[in-house]
Amino acid sequence: MSDRSSAAASWHGWAILWYLVFGIVHETAHWTVAVACLGSSTVHPHGLSWKFWYDLFIGRQFGFHLSPEDDSDSTTTIHLIQHAGWIASLLLALWIELYAQTKKRAGASQAVGPVRWAAWVTALEAVWTDLLHWPVIPFLLGPTEPLGAGPSVMLRFACGNFGMILLHHAWWTHESGAESALNILEKLVQVTMMRGAQSGGVVCFHPHKKFWSTQQNRHGAEAGGRDILLPTLLGVRSRVVNGKRTDLSVLLRHKVSKDNHFTPSMFPKDFVPAFCGHTRFATSSKATLPDTHPQQWTPPSPRRVYNLSGLRQHSSSNEGSDIVSKIRSLDPQVVMVENFITHNGDFDFYRIHGQSFEVGQIQKLLEVVLDCPQPAAVDSCAVAGMIDLLRTQGCFGLSARCALCLNVSAVTIASDIMEGGYRSFPSYRHFETIGLVFEHVLQEMIKNTSLTSIDESSNIRESFAWRVVSKLEARREELFGESSGLSKYIHDGEVGSSIFAFCAATIGAFFDNDLLAATQTFLANASGSFGLCVTSSLDAHHQLCLAARGQTMSLGLYPRKGLLLYGSEQAAVKAGLRAMFPGDDVQDLDHSLGDVDNDALRLDLDDLGGEVVLLDFNRNQSSDRYPVSVLNRHLPRHKLMNGRVTAVVYQESKATKTPDPEIYHRMVRLSRNKFVKPLPDSDRCTDLILKDIEDIPKVCSNIQDDWHSNHAATSLNRLTAHTLARALRRLLDARVKGKTERSSRAVDILLTGCEVSLWLAEQFASDLQKAFPKLVITAISSNKLLGLYGQDVPVPAFGFPQSPKTLDLHDSIVIIVSHSGGSFAPLACCNLLQSSTKEIFAVTSEWDTQIGKQLWAMDASSENVADSNDQLFRSRIFSTGVGIRPAEPCSVSVVATHQLLTNLFMYISVLILSDMRYRHTTGATISEQDLRILERCNRDNLDALSEIVGVNTEGMRIQDKQVVESELREAGDLWADHILENARAYIMTFIYIFTTVISGHPLAFAIARAAGLGKSNDWIYVVHAIDASIYFWLPQINIFLLRLIQRRNLRHRMVGRTVVIGDIPWVAQCAEAFLSKIFAVSYSIAGLNVMSGNPADHFVHRHTHRVVRGSLVICGRPDGRLSALTSAEASVCLSVNQASSIQSLNGTCESITIGHNPFKLPLSAKAIFLKRKRPLFFCERVLLESDADAERKTLTTGQSSDFKESAFGRMRSCLERFLHKNSGENVDSSLSYHRDSSVRPTLHRKHSAAVLLGKFRNFEESNINMNTSLDVIGVTKDKTDPGLSVDTIVQAAIKERKWSDRVRNIFQSFDLDNDGLLSEAEFIQGWRQHHTVNFTYEELQELFQLTDKDGSGALDYAEFHRLLLESPDLSNAAVKVPPCHRDNRGLIEIEPSREKYFGELLRKYNVGRELEKALDFSLSRGQHQAMELYESRIGSLQRFVSMVVMFHQMGRRVEHFFEKISCGLLAYRMDRTHSIMRIATTASPVSGADIRQQIYQLRLLKRVKHSVHVISMAWFRYKEAKNIRKLAGMLSSSTDASLNNGGSARREQHMENHDNEQNDSEVRVKTNEHKADEPDQNTC
Repeated sequence: MSDRSSAAASWHGWAILWYLVFGIVHETAHWTVAVACLGSSTVHPHGLSWKFWYDLFIGRQFGFHLSPEDDSDSTTTIHLIQHAGWIASLLLALWIELYAQTKKRAGASQAVGPVRWAAWVTALEAVWTDLLHWPVIPFLLGPTEPLGAGPSVMLRFACGNFGMILLHHAWWTHESGAESALNILEKLVQVTMMRGAQSGGVVCFHPHKKFWSTQQNRHGAEAGGRDILLPTLLGVRSRVVNGKRTDLSVLLRHKVSKDNHFTPSMFPKDFVPAFCGHTRFATSSKATLPDTHPQQWTPPSPRRVYNLSGLRQHSSSNEGSDIVSKIRSLDPQVVMVENFITHNGDFDFYRIHGQSFEVGQIQKLLEVVLDCPQPAAVDSCAVAGMIDLLRTQGCFGLSARCALCLNVSAVTIASDIMEGGYRSFPSYRHFETIGLVFEHVLQEMIKNTSLTSIDESSNIRESFAWRVVSKLEARREELFGESSGLSKYIHDGEVGSSIFAFCAATIGAFFDNDLLAATQTFLANASGSFGLCVTSSLDAHHQLCLAARGQTMSLGLYPRKGLLLYGSEQAAVKAGLRAMFPGDDVQDLDHSLGDVDNDALRLDLDDLGGEVVLLDFNRNQSSDRYPVSVLNRHLPRHKLMNGRVTAVVYQESKATKTPDPEIYHRMVRLSRNKFVKPLPDSDRCTDLILKDIEDIPKVCSNIQDDWHSNHAATSLNRLTAHTLARALRRLLDARVKGKTERSSRAVDILLTGCEVSLWLAEQFASDLQKAFPKLVITAISSNKLLGLYGQDVPVPAFGFPQSPKTLDLHDSIVIIVSHSGGSFAPLACCNLLQSSTKEIFAVTSEWDTQIGKQLWAMDASSENVADSNDQLFRSRIFSTGVGIRPAEPCSVSVVATHQLLTNLFMYISVLILSDMRYRHTTGATISEQDLRILERCNRDNLDALSEIVGVNTEGMRIQDKQVVESELREAGDLWADHILENARAYIMTFIYIFTTVISGHPLAFAIARAAGLGKSNDWIYVVHAIDASIYFWLPQINIFLLRLIQRRNLRHRMVGRTVVIGDIPWVAQCAEAFLSKIFAVSYSIAGLNVMSGNPADHFVHRHTHRVVRGSLVICGRPDGRLSALTSAEASVCLSVNQASSIQSLNGTCESITIGHNPFKLPLSAKAIFLKRKRPLFFCERVLLESDADAERKTLTTGQSSDFKESAFGRMRSCLERFLHKNSGENVDSSLSYHRDSSVRPTLHRKHSAAVLLGKFRNFEESNINMNTSLDVIGVTKDKTDPGLSVDTIVQAAIKERKWSDRVRNIFQSFDLDNDGLLSEAEFIQGWRQHHTVNFTYEELQELFQLTDKDGSGALDYAEFHRLLLESPDLSNAAVKVPPCHRDNRGLIEIEPSREKYFGELLRKYNVGRELEKALDFSLSRGQHQAMELYESRIGSLQRFVSMVVMFHQMGRRVEHFFEKISCGLLAYRMDRTHSIMRIATTASPVSGADIRQQIYQLRLLKRVKHSVHVISMAWFRYKEAKNIRKLAGMLSSSTDASLNNGGSARREQHMENHDNEQNDSEVRVKTNEHKADEPDQNTC
């Protein structure tokens, strides 16, 4: 037994050994072909290190970095290297197999067994990976990448840039450093993914280790010889294409880790690696690997290059001069040069000598001059090509090519190329030959002149150029003759002139065109929007260039961590906040020049004006060192990161220039800043949507607390509201005083946003417009505004009335609603509208957003700010405090924005109602009582939301099983079963077919055989027919069985499901977006179609024809128990009934209703009732009293039913009374826990909307028919009586007549002297005697002045009648209203109502008055505005949250089903969609190309008009002063006779003429002021 065990162990040992040997043979085949085709230097950029041998022998992998060459040979080479391994392994296995067969015939097969096994396993593995490119389970190091996978080129995307620079070696040398760096990189990708994440890539330059290690020894570490010789850097690019259900951040992290070999030795300690990345949201092509950033046009190519930055640095000192002299000569190095860019935006045109060429022409030009075929037909590829052409510093060959193509004969060459007239453009080898002449002259000049002198002196440069001209003239035919192709472009002209211009341009490009200058030159001539990162193998070891124009870009500085981040998404640079520095050696990081240097900071580039930043992280940051060429040495240098990084900033405009040039004043502190929220730790959360839903009560509570007056001193929302109040007061004061004429096109308040934010803004605008009908409040899509005002040719808004001629936005108050604060359209509108108004505000998720940055910059650059203190307290951001939410389906962000707008609505209402003038000017229809009711409902809403969500405001789960959440999730489970039935039936079908076919016993056949039916029996064919039928209808049979087991409707269609959502517009649209995004990446077998509509409008017309058996309909019902909403609920119920009545085979749609009224519709499948977490409205109280009175009358009159007399009835009545006595609210879950206990009917009746509508109509008619004057109560102006008889019309006329008579009686009671006019004293005294509304004396004075239209000082009856007609609440003279309370600023204090039912206090104030029923009707009607606000601000919000909870349960059940059934293989995340675009930063559908230019034009137009206004005012003042002096001269020349009557008359005439002339002058001044301020009708 032991011999057998030892033999087996020996066999396995030999098998493993041969497996390793054959693996080495396989990898050696790859290596041999690679070295033979490409050379050892390309294959081994890092040298033959121990890592190479470890990978080859143990890791069984061989990799190298290869860029595609400029011809098809590179593709052939890659294929040869890829296929060499598996061919060699397969041939070896076949040879060993033949050898084994020979040994087998010889009887020695056992000795060959391990060898044979190892050979075939290796061959199979080789075919699997190298031929089929399928992944394998890693042996030691993980799966290998297909060989030769090198950098590629890409398409045009408007996506996101990101990157990190590791300034301390601990990030890769420490044992946890690499993992920490990858975590930061993954977090950067996660945040940037919100802009779109269909694919992504990262590039990092690696030094040639052999060169890096020997260079220091050659020139000495102390002398800094490494700065003189250029390091050889090779770019390693990692790119991945995201799948529909995969995570791009995880894929990209793994790819970067594998390609860059994250080990302690991957970089030298003194090297600074920079990782530059990009995520893509494709706009012009599919998401494929060749189309993924980073972008490159020219592959790595050998170039002769001088290291000018190192030579300049050392030539400036004596010690450096000695170092330079030690080098044999200033010979250039031959290094591989390659450039990469990442681009976010669009590239449209490029100007060459004033002539613009569109991007297609530029691509054609680049193909010729770069001698390289176009890698991809997109604009970002052309950006990379232009950088290849412009980045020429240190290389005479590149400089000569740049000078010829862009300076000397640029337009001629470009035109010839466009027209196809060029014959042959010289290759780069020819330009390199020309460059050798420049090099020879430079070697001669350097003997007598320092390199620094040549660089800095224009005269020496000119001398240099003439020396080169003399050399080139001698070889003119060779270098510029017909054969070269340059004779047409460098011609004779004046002797030597053309060649001199060429030489001067070449020398300028050689010395000046560094990374910063190349980027500057490109942006100066390019048209489009750019978020740009530019890096080159010549500079990547110490420089990186970033640019922003039309696209955002931010830098994050972490001095204490040796980390620098950048990104297009402002929040992405916060990825380093929670990262811990991996090393212990932090003493060099603790050095600080000031407290601010140790803080994490963020610098936002000026994307509006255009800004370029060069980051120089060279370890030598001495003050005399210049990181840029002479061309940009005038730019300020800013020391960052405790002096470790130098930033050179170039601003295309001076919009961000501050009086103090200190760059720190532009930065935002990320650490120790309570207004900057860290990124959410989404890695620990398995369900991001559930986390958002559970945060809803807490977020709403925080918003309400933030707006509470007790927190006003520390609330930035209240500070912003104060700024908004000042703007609104200025607008209303101008209206009250009549300073400006109101344009018919003028908009007072403009709200704008996109998608969900726009729908919330539209509801807010609707509520505000109803409350203040005389204000012009408009909500418009940001895309429409950009189309109308941001384009050279406006985009017509078809189907909408807006156009540049119908909108006047001059000095309008603009509120931009954008949860992310970074969506393209709202952000562009923020910039665009600054030329029309300065009163711009934003509603966002946090204070620190892109749109907030723009508004801060607007105030900082404002010219009309009186002093710095005023500017300091100008806050323009309303924040919900939600922060970044990675989940794409919007839930908590919608609720938080709606909640904040509710608080803002109440604030604006209080502001207007506190001033009688504002009330009258705005035509306010809302009252203080309405606001108290709304505030009470707003506070109580927190409890309602907690029950719907199942989590309280503290974040704790509610354990009560009776909460509404349980019922909502049960409904979600039911609909999830509907959606999953096809998938389950498919699995059941699969199991049945496999079981029956493999066993050979289908169901009917097995039963027949068990019953004794033989195969020879003729009935066996019938059995087979039954089995065939079962197979044919098996999916339907399985679905039927599932429905029986789950007790679901059997008549539904067996197809994919459609969900139709019905509610008021904002709820239906937001819920549709939420549900459709949840199922965006679900599998087709469990897919879902989502539609929405307004059941009170077009729901029936749009969707009833689509109703089929099994359609899923969910409708929100307004609370019909409120008299103002009864008809709305009746309309919704009618729509649901009409949809549910369309039947086929006795089956119809499955409808669910959500609402507060506890009445289930007969045709609906389910009704979910929300608890009434508020006091009763007065109409509910009246109905409850009516039911109690009817019950009491029934009991006292003995008219009881048989039910009461029966024992069961008595027992049930006692039980109800017992429950009512002990629990109060458990009788009916819909009753409010705030209900007044003075009314306790035994049975709480549930009424349908139709019944309630009838009750309210009867209540109204009973009051109309009473011979009391409803006119006394002031509600008779409503003429919409439902009856159409002559009597009702006559009654309406009588009511109107009585109301007019009542007004006349009041007027006569005010008129104490009976002169038919009311003086100011009579008006105030009469008003106070009637106690209508408690106004102050000053307010009544202002009201009198506003009503006195003709300015006569008295009111006639018509003016008094108009006052009461326009202010119905003022004419309610018979209803006593409780006094309002005001603070020390005169503002009304709105406290939440403390009443047991709304209207209780008003009832008490009017107790004992006659005709109480008429008074009750008046009070009920008076609450209609509050009821409508309750529905739009509170009730609808509860229904939306209910739908969100139900839909989340649906999605979670489906998501978990596929995860469990496939053991994780089919798992997906429902919190993301296929596009993965949480923030729409792409300019869509309106292009962003013209917006920047339009902004400049509008600003210039405004400045011109302001100048004209100033000049006009100065002229009128001068003319007025001249007239006064003339009049004074006339008066002084009068004689003593002027003292008589005649003289007095003449003097009075002179004075009258002077007054008239002065009045005319004032009128002209005001007119010109208005004209100067009013914009042109074709502008904003």
